[in-house]
Amino acid sequence: MVKKMRFSTLVTLLVPFLWADIGASVGENDHQEGGSMPGSAATVLTSTDAQIYGHEEPYFDLEESANVTALLGKTAVLNCRVKNIGSKTVSWVRHRDIHLLTVGRFTYTSDGRFSARHTPGSEDWLLMIHYLQKRDAGMYGCQISTTPPRSHLIHLSVVEPETVIVGGPDVYINTGSRLSLTCSVKYSPEPPAFIFWYHDDKLVSYDRTRGGVVVSTEKGVVTTSRLLVQFAETRHTGRYTCAPANSTPKSVNVHVIAGDQPAAIVHENNSGSCINTRTRAVSCVFFSILLAPRIFL
Repeated sequence: MVKKMRFSTLVTLLVPFLWADIGASVGENDHQEGGSMPGSAATVLTSTDAQIYGHEEPYFDLEESANVTALLGKTAVLNCRVKNIGSKTVSWVRHRDIHLLTVGRFTYTSDGRFSARHTPGSEDWLLMIHYLQKRDAGMYGCQISTTPPRSHLIHLSVVEPETVIVGGPDVYINTGSRLSLTCSVKYSPEPPAFIFWYHDDKLVSYDRTRGGVVVSTEKGVVTTSRLLVQFAETRHTGRYTCAPANSTPKSVNVHVIAGDQPAAIVHENNSGSCINTRTRAVSCVFFSILLAPRIFL
C-alpha cells in the first residue's frame, strides 16, 4: 500500500525546482540591475530566501554586491559578498562569452589584467580588472558552487571623463573687462582630486595681490572650476588650459584687445573673418553686432 504524500512535504520538495525556473526567468529580464545568469538554471539566493532553505545555505548580500562604474585605464574592483559559504567555492564568469575568470583565489584566464582577491575568513570575493579597456564593460557573474549553481550578475560600466570649457575654443574681450572661464568635468565616477589652470604652459598663480586671479572649484556629479580675472589686461592674452587630475586637459585661447576697438572687428576663425578696412566697414560693423552677444563676457 502506497502512503499518500502530505501536501507540505510535496511543496518542500518542489520549491528548489520552482525557484530555479523563476531565477532563470528573472535573469532574462534583469540585465542592468544584477540577477541570475540568463538562460541557465542558476539562481539568486538572498537573505530572505535563505530562510526557506535553512540558515546553512549560502546566499548573496546584494547591497554589498552592487554594480560598478570605473575609469578607463584604471582598476575596477567587483565585489561579491556571500554569506554562509561553508565548503562551497565562488567563481567569476564573464557573461558575454561565458569565460571562466576565477575560481576561489585562483585565476583561470590568460589575460593578466584579471585577478582574484579573497582574504580567508572574509565574506567578500573580489574580481580585479586592471588597466580597464572599453571592451571590459558588461555583465560579470559571481557564482556559488551549489547544485544547481547560484549566480548573481554585476554590471561594469567603463567611463572616460570629459573636460569642457564653456565658450571655447576662442574668447575675445576688451581690456578692463572681466575674464571668466568655466571648466567642467563630466562623466566621472568621483570628483577629481584637483584641477590646475595653466596660462601658456605656466601654472596660474592664485594670488589676488599679484595676478588678480581667483579660482573656485565646486565638486559634485559634475565638478566645476572657475577662473576669474576682474580687470583683464593685455598680458592676460594667451592659451588657458584646465587640467583635472582624472581627465584629459582642455584649452581655450583668450584674446584681450587693447583700447576701445570692438573685439569682433579683429575676430577671425573658421566661420570667416572681418578686416577693418574702408571697403568692408559696413560688413564689419554688421558682423560685430551679430557676434557681440556671444563673445563678450
